[in-house]
Amino acid sequence: MITLFYAGALTLLSIILAGLTGRRRVKTGTNLGLGEDFGMLQISRAHGNLLENAVFFLILSFGLEMIAQISTITLMILGDIFLLSRIAHAYGITRPDAQSAFRFLGTAGNMLVLLIQSIMAIVLSVSWLASNNWGL
Repeated sequence: MITLFYAGALTLLSIILAGLTGRRRVKTGTNLGLGEDFGMLQISRAHGNLLENAVFFLILSFGLEMIAQISTITLMILGDIFLLSRIAHAYGITRPDAQSAFRFLGTAGNMLVLLIQSIMAIVLSVSWLASNNWGL
C-alpha cells in the first residue's frame, strides 16, 4: 500500500506538470517539440525527468515492499524524500536560467533514494539467490 500511495502522488505531480507544459505550449504556440522558448524546454524537462525517474522508484519500491518486505517506515522515508526531491527539482529547473539550489537538492535527493533502493534490491536478491542455490 505504501507504493500505491507514492504512485498516486507522483501521478498527480505528473498531471500538474503536464498541465503546465500544455499551458506553455498554448502560450508559445508550440504544437510539437520545444520550439525556441527556453521556458518550454524547462517545463518539458521537469515533466520528462519526473517520468524517467519515477518508473525506477516505483518498481524498486514495489519489489522492496512486496517481495523483500522492507519496513513501512523505511519505505515511507525513502518515498517522502523522493517525492519532495521531485517537487524541488521541478521548481528549481523552472527558475530563471534553470539555476537553483532546489534543482540541485532535488537531483541529489532523487539519486540518493534510487541508489539506496538499488543497493537494497541487489543485496537482498543476491542473499536470496545464494541461500536458494542461485534459484535452481
